[in-house]
Amino acid sequence: MSGLGLVLSIAKTALFAQRHGIDVTAHNIANVNTPSYSRQSPVMEAKEPVSYGGVLLGQGVDTTDVVRTTDQFVEDQLMQQKSCLLSSKEMEGYMQILEGLFNENSETSISVMLAEFWNLWHDISNHPAGAAERTALYQHGILLSRQFNNLEAELTELETNLTSAVNVGVERINEITREIADINIKIVGVEAAKVANDLRDKRTGLVSELSGYIDVKTFEQSNGSLTIITAKGCVLVQGSDSYDLEMGGVTGDRVTWQSSGSAHVDLTDYLTKGNLGGWLAMRDEVIAKYKLDLNALAKEFISAINHQHTQGVGLHLFEPGSTLAGTYQTSTDLDDLDFGNEIQFVANGFKLWIEDRTVPANPVMNSVSVDLSGLNGSSTLSNLATAINNQITAAGLTGVTAGVSGDAVTFTSGSDYALGFSEDTSNILGALGVNTFFQGVGAGSMSVNTVLNDKDYIAAAQIEADGSYASGDNTNALAIADLQYTSMGISQWTCDRINGNTEGTVTTTIEHYYHSMVSSIGITSESISRGREYNEVMVNKLGEIRDSISAVSLDEEMTNLIKFQHAYTAAAKLISVSDEMLETLLSMK
Repeated sequence: MSGLGLVLSIAKTALFAQRHGIDVTAHNIANVNTPSYSRQSPVMEAKEPVSYGGVLLGQGVDTTDVVRTTDQFVEDQLMQQKSCLLSSKEMEGYMQILEGLFNENSETSISVMLAEFWNLWHDISNHPAGAAERTALYQHGILLSRQFNNLEAELTELETNLTSAVNVGVERINEITREIADINIKIVGVEAAKVANDLRDKRTGLVSELSGYIDVKTFEQSNGSLTIITAKGCVLVQGSDSYDLEMGGVTGDRVTWQSSGSAHVDLTDYLTKGNLGGWLAMRDEVIAKYKLDLNALAKEFISAINHQHTQGVGLHLFEPGSTLAGTYQTSTDLDDLDFGNEIQFVANGFKLWIEDRTVPANPVMNSVSVDLSGLNGSSTLSNLATAINNQITAAGLTGVTAGVSGDAVTFTSGSDYALGFSEDTSNILGALGVNTFFQGVGAGSMSVNTVLNDKDYIAAAQIEADGSYASGDNTNALAIADLQYTSMGISQWTCDRINGNTEGTVTTTIEHYYHSMVSSIGITSESISRGREYNEVMVNKLGEIRDSISAVSLDEEMTNLIKFQHAYTAAAKLISVSDEMLETLLSMK
């Protein structure tokens, strides 16, 4: 083709090409606010020339493709940083809640209530027989116990809420991976001919959302489909197939991956990014640590107070005809008691005092030093009760019998006999829960011993070596008050999902340990906030780079629109000129 026919053909290709340019520009403008949309550009190429009269003449233009303007490296970096940002944001939010729970400025904080607890023991030391002081201590002991209970319950609720969030996240992850697998099918079908730009943008958006939940890596296959893997190399999407995550494990709170077979892989400890990474780190590392530390503090506090309380006596002995039952139980051996590891099996374990009141006007106080050296951690409560009874008999005493009821040791006094305790060097009484102030073994179970419903049994005094004791004696009250300043070994935990939880020990006071906990929470919170700030800066910078490459600029599109419009007008003018030339040719005679 040559001459006017060639001009018309070139004009036609020009019209089509410029119209394609306008179409692509319009598509860009329409999607200026569409998330994950990448700016598209038409690719125009000159058509191959033809030889005419020894001259190569061009045949116009073709639109050979429409391409997305993207930089995959930038997209991948942005996706990874967003994943880190969402993880740190979730952790930051929960850290603020945690800081609120351990707020030391509150009147009901553990710190404030511990200080008041020690003060009330000082009050009793000043007025050992005072009913008001005893009632105040008893009631505050209940309030302090409840505060420990509530704080532990709040931490447990946070764990539950985080598990629920993980469960919802897993469901959304499965929805996303199924959508991506469906889009893979469409892309493979479309790209047999041309690149599926809009489908790729949609898939990129879904991958970005997926990375907001979980660690992912992507690999594009030669046919255009995307393979997505997560922690431990587990495949989430491969071609047209997607593989679900599930909540499983013994407690149902573990994130597991199931392949096409029956095997399940536990991914929980290896998910470090995205919302799930943040939630799991908070639940299994941060909250787990402070919950363990809180319970370690409560356990040591209970043990210390109880051990000293067992050395003392209230305003009077335990009354005749009563049964004093331990608050700690075991159906097996002594080692199985909650505080069984603290028992020392020594010769002079503790003194059991028996006051014979058969002659009310002339009561007689006797004691037996209970030898525990014949027992060990494998001994049972029955073995212990038998050993105590044998030694009571050997001392020529009667009126008190040790026994076992409901997996707890008991001391039962006859109708004319009262009983008391002193000089427990073995910790056996505290381990049994006999003559103690608190019961329970941690923050969640801590409460005041129900025996102290009768406040007279608050042990402010001690029985002297000769068996005497006085309601005005404050020896034991002072000893308990001094525990405020006594350093003791308290467990401190390090929680790591990969390496497991590690128990260490610090030697410090009860209050200093709690203050250190609060300080540690503040430091952890600040560190997470700084991480979030860094990730935010990186996301913003990478977002700017991504936008400079892929985002739609209305100014640029308007320029392109005018450019293509002018070119279209010029192409139309070619047709008009060709028509005039044809008329001139036809008018020639």
